[in-house]
Amino acid sequence: MENHGLLDLASTTLETQLGDRWLEQATWAFIGLGVLLRIARYALDYPLWWDEAFVAVNFIRRDYFDLLRPLDYGQVCPILFLWSELTILKLLGFSEWSLRLFPLVCAVAGVVLFRHMAGRVVHRVPLLLAVAIFAVSFHPIRHAADVKPYASDLLAALALLAAAFEWSRAPERAGWMWILAALSPIALALSHPAIFTAGGLVAALTPAVVHTGRRRVWIAYVVFALSTLGTFLALYAVFTSAQAAANLTTMQTQWVAAFPPLHDPLALVRWLATVHTGSMFAYPCGGEKGASCVTLILFLIGAGVLWYRGSKVIVLVCLAPFVMALAAAALRRYPYGGVAHGSPARVMQYLVPGICLLVGMGAATLLLLCRDHRLRHRALRVALLGLIAVGVIPVAVDAFHPYRAVHAQRAREFARQFWPEFVRDAEPVCLRWDLGLGEWDSTNLNVAVYLCNQMIYSPHRQGPGQLHQRSVSASWPLRCVLPLIDRTDSRVGAWLASMTRHYYLIASRTIKVDMAEAGARPRTEQYSVYEFVPMVFAQRDRNLVDGVGVEGPLPSFQMAR
Repeated sequence: MENHGLLDLASTTLETQLGDRWLEQATWAFIGLGVLLRIARYALDYPLWWDEAFVAVNFIRRDYFDLLRPLDYGQVCPILFLWSELTILKLLGFSEWSLRLFPLVCAVAGVVLFRHMAGRVVHRVPLLLAVAIFAVSFHPIRHAADVKPYASDLLAALALLAAAFEWSRAPERAGWMWILAALSPIALALSHPAIFTAGGLVAALTPAVVHTGRRRVWIAYVVFALSTLGTFLALYAVFTSAQAAANLTTMQTQWVAAFPPLHDPLALVRWLATVHTGSMFAYPCGGEKGASCVTLILFLIGAGVLWYRGSKVIVLVCLAPFVMALAAAALRRYPYGGVAHGSPARVMQYLVPGICLLVGMGAATLLLLCRDHRLRHRALRVALLGLIAVGVIPVAVDAFHPYRAVHAQRAREFARQFWPEFVRDAEPVCLRWDLGLGEWDSTNLNVAVYLCNQMIYSPHRQGPGQLHQRSVSASWPLRCVLPLIDRTDSRVGAWLASMTRHYYLIASRTIKVDMAEAGARPRTEQYSVYEFVPMVFAQRDRNLVDGVGVEGPLPSFQMAR
């Protein structure tokens, strides 16, 4: 069996000089920093932007069983993520805080679990650097406060790798292999790309299982493989296939750059070089157009060193998810390194544990090449200070710019001011929400943001106990809002005609809200408000009828710039 236990670099002058206690304290300090950065990102309380609202809107009207159907707005999310989100919302109510709580818990747990996982492979300086890189990297911090399954993708991969590394320390024992068999179904239900990690482990651990020659290990390994395959097929049959049928074709058109050009060998080489030096390797930082070259070099050095030192199983386990994901991209089933909108790193969080572990090992190896012990020590401290800056500066900048898109900020400002006034002294109705005038799953993507913000900031949605439905009367009119639909639309005319059979329109107003940043080209959203009283009351009081007009007795609304 290979020697793939802790890499003992204690004999180096650098670590002798620093001391185990200092290294351990520094490692735990970065764990604390990683947790604080994720909580700080969550505490910024960003307004919901399009990508988050597309997921969040599905929790407004659906229950657990309904979430098995294809999601609105073309979203594809694992079922355990959806059920976890819905459970929290039922307990805590619908808000930005509750929507992002589960991703935050996954992200914080991931920091601690990464330290445990990496500690089963390396320690001292390699462990410190691996933990520091993971703790401060931009993408895991950013996705700690996203209503998307990216943080849970990362946690699922960490749990599987941690169990695999534990088994690799004592491969003659079957206990951790049985734990892998139990973890795999949970991970696959929590994360779609967990199949790349779990499937990769089935392949990567095969040589080690064969080498043990232990029957009980073989049995546990076979159960692990079967539980992975069985869970994948069951989830696909019950849940994933419906999502794929509804959305895969559209997604494939957005993922064209993420599929390897197998028809052209030269283009394939260029594509591989591009994606592996782009955002998918941006740890602790980096980007597209080769900006992550250094990370890739350190990754390859770390893999080479571990392989040379006999930790072949560890290297195979770290590399196997790449191979599985690349095969899926070749089959055009999942993106690898390129998406139409945003950073490709978000859909590849399952690769982060292996990347950070090997990059930390590679960076520690480069430090050992410096023969001047003082310079080596100084270089480590400078690197650690640089890593702190990499983590802290983006979060600090976000504190002065606490929104992902200007539209999200403006939409929340509007909702915060509009809804409390709209429901005051009237029976409130949203024509899109309550009467179906306009699609819920709309081609106008701003509708999802509007619906979520209504759920959060309208008292009659969030706190039904605060507003009791009353009979419409002259003193308690029916107030209707028509959102994001031009009032000249034929559907609006038909609705108004039907209303006049039983109600008088006593006031109407069109509110136009500029969702653009101050000084930018206007991006106007239109909201029409109508107020009615039953015909019998209008007939009794001619003043109500005579008051029909643009400015009638409606709440005033002036949006602050």
